[in-house]
Amino acid sequence: MDTLLLEGSEVRAVRWEAHDAPGSGSVCVVFAAACVRRDRVDGPGATAASHDSVWGHLSPLTLRLSGVMSTPDVGAAERSPDGDLRDAMGALSGGEVRQATQVWHALPLPCQVNGPVTLSLRFRAGQERVWQGQALTVQAEADSRFFESYAC
Repeated sequence: MDTLLLEGSEVRAVRWEAHDAPGSGSVCVVFAAACVRRDRVDGPGATAASHDSVWGHLSPLTLRLSGVMSTPDVGAAERSPDGDLRDAMGALSGGEVRQATQVWHALPLPCQVNGPVTLSLRFRAGQERVWQGQALTVQAEADSRFFESYAC
């Protein structure tokens, strides 16, 4: 089983996808290198060493928060969520997903959370972004590859 850790992941881009409903859309977080813990599965011929977790990065990976309402109450740049998202890239120093009283700093892959959900991302460069939506999904792309970390 793979687990996405928000802290230590590298965001390539955050983009807004408008929906047919006025003022509603999705925030898509595209990871250039998602920090992933891969738990090895038991199987025939498994040794004690093969039960350890492996750390690495998965690329590409997309997190989508759907049902996000845009905020058309200020200037033109802020009316479009793109204006808020241009500098939302780089390494994450932390982040969380909240649904009611549950808080996750790591998410299983793939993942789907339904119901009111809040996504918070903290970037190492100092900026923090918080969005509220109705559903969150995390899915590896068809061409995603896992690169094991050899750091000591």
